[in-house]
Amino acid sequence: MEQGAAYATCEFCGTVNFLDKSEAVLHYAVRPTLDEAKGAAALRRWMAGNQTAKRLDVDARIESQVYQLFPMWLVRTEIGGREEVHLKPAAALSIVELGNLRVPASDVVPYDDSLDEFAIRPTVPVTAVRSWLAENEHIAAGAIREIALVHVPIYQFKYYYKGGSYTALVDAATGQVFAAIFPEKYELPYVSIGTLGCLAYFIAALIPVISFFVFDGVSGVGIGTLIYIGVAIALAVPIFAAAASVSRKY
Repeated sequence: MEQGAAYATCEFCGTVNFLDKSEAVLHYAVRPTLDEAKGAAALRRWMAGNQTAKRLDVDARIESQVYQLFPMWLVRTEIGGREEVHLKPAAALSIVELGNLRVPASDVVPYDDSLDEFAIRPTVPVTAVRSWLAENEHIAAGAIREIALVHVPIYQFKYYYKGGSYTALVDAATGQVFAAIFPEKYELPYVSIGTLGCLAYFIAALIPVISFFVFDGVSGVGIGTLIYIGVAIALAVPIFAAAASVSRKY
């Protein structure tokens, strides 16, 4: 039965039947849009991002790539005329961020038994999902319009970088990357430059105030302001030079 359809036609007798999806548990799978090569390319793009260590995309060595279908509980609810979709993991998570998976409705198809080879078996029962919605979201059973088990395609990567092994997951439908622990960009040099820069400009900003007392009132403020502008421009040169040097190194 296609997702979103309210009626099902019997393939034997042709009878059209209304299906109460709030009681039935349907089973779907998301079509992958990335093959193995594109999945690896998505991982490399993520490695080259701003959060990861410099040159991670170049220096990391991918040790394994495994295709899997991860189970998610998809629950549609309707409260006050507004429909909401809730996605909850149907199995234990190796990476907690995987709970943020998205399910593109256009790529959802009925589950086929030929996918069993790649599918991870669900370990979270549907009753647990109903209880979770009631206790944590305060959603009554009567507000549930549909519950479905959806298997989402992912690539599990194991990669090696500077003496450590890491795991990352790539959503084979959207290209989104999930990783709990990964080589992060070294932030200390950036924080140090920012702190010193703020301190230097704070001290420089006191020049007009000091000039007010040292020189003759308002005219002293004018002199101090001119001095401050010159100092600010002079400070910008070494700060930007240091930032550029750190950026190249880290």
